[in-house]
Amino acid sequence: MNRKALTISALNSWEKKKFKYGNVDCCQFAAHVVKHISGKDYAEGFAYNSESEAGLLISKFGSLQELITKVLGEPSDNLLDGDPVISCFPVTGETMGIKLGDKVVCLTEKGLIKLSNNHQVCGWSICHK
Repeated sequence: MNRKALTISALNSWEKKKFKYGNVDCCQFAAHVVKHISGKDYAEGFAYNSESEAGLLISKFGSLQELITKVLGEPSDNLLDGDPVISCFPVTGETMGIKLGDKVVCLTEKGLIKLSNNHQVCGWSICHK
C-alpha cells in the first residue's frame, strides 16, 4: 500500500470522539496516524490529561516543536503523506496535524479539518522509523 493510501486508511480508522486533551487531541491524532503507518507508538510521549497539563509539558521543552522533536527526532524537509507536521493558524495557533498532499489534516475541538499547508511550520519524516 502506498503512503497516500496508508494515510487515508489511518484517517478512516480514527474514531470520531469528543475532543479531550490527552486522549482525543491533535497530538494523539498525529500519533495515531504515525502508528498506523509505521507501527511505532509515540503516544506516551504526549502524556497529559488536560489543556493546562499539555501547556506545562510544552513549556518544559520550550515549545511544541521542541517537544515533538524530543519524541520524534529532528524535523525533516522531505515529507510524505502521513508525516506529522506543526502548522500555525491565525485562530488556533500551533496545531499538530499530518501531511496529505498539499494539505494538512488536523484535529481541532470542532473535529477533523483539512487546510492548505501554507501555515506549516515544520514536520517530521516517519519513513525511516
